[in-house]
Amino acid sequence: MGAAVLAVALAGVFGGIMPIGEAGAASIQGPRRSALDRLEEGEAIRKRLMLRGGRFEVTPTFGFTLNDAFQRNLLLGAQLAYHLTDAWAIGATVLGGVPFNSGLADRIEDERPEKSDAGAFSHVGLLGTLEVIYTPLVGKFALFGRSVLNYDLHVLAGVGATLVSGSTDVDGATPTGSVGVGLRTFVTDGMAVNLEFRDYIYSSSLNAVVESDGQGATTTSTDSNISNNFAVTVGFGFYFPQEPEIGN
Repeated sequence: MGAAVLAVALAGVFGGIMPIGEAGAASIQGPRRSALDRLEEGEAIRKRLMLRGGRFEVTPTFGFTLNDAFQRNLLLGAQLAYHLTDAWAIGATVLGGVPFNSGLADRIEDERPEKSDAGAFSHVGLLGTLEVIYTPLVGKFALFGRSVLNYDLHVLAGVGATLVSGSTDVDGATPTGSVGVGLRTFVTDGMAVNLEFRDYIYSSSLNAVVESDGQGATTTSTDSNISNNFAVTVGFGFYFPQEPEIGN
């Protein structure tokens, strides 16, 4: 009986002490926070590599146009951009065109050489645009299970001008709008491959046609229309400074 009374007494003493200790700790540390609360208060990504923000990008570029009726264009030039943040950038693109015949133009030259020699096909002489670039999606992927590469998906929109060449009948500069989407893959922290699909929207004549009235007099006709001129470009970009910043 005495041992039972002693056990009950000790239990009462320690049972009374423990809650007091817990209450004291709670009053010192404040109310407990859940893991969700702590996540909401912290940064979404810590020590993030800022591969774009605050850096200049210089990108030698080549490509080609896709949907030209008579003369397609090999495009050579460069892109320059300054990344204001990791998501937003302003840039400029300048591309010169080197023309080559489409299958339709070759057929016309073979079957109607007199018409082809008298008239002319138009092609891109020079493209220049100023652009705003937005990068909504970034990520990483493993290459052959060995290297981890950073990539981003970006969209762009801009305005500029296109110099159309071919002959005096189709030559001219025309205002141009540009929209596009691109995939950039960083091979190092300071270099990246940039693949873009662009739509240049401008008005131009595809060709000039010379007609004769049968009495020696000739007239040249052209037909200008606003059209979507699609192009694919590939560039290799260099970033300055070479070492990117690291976020908090």
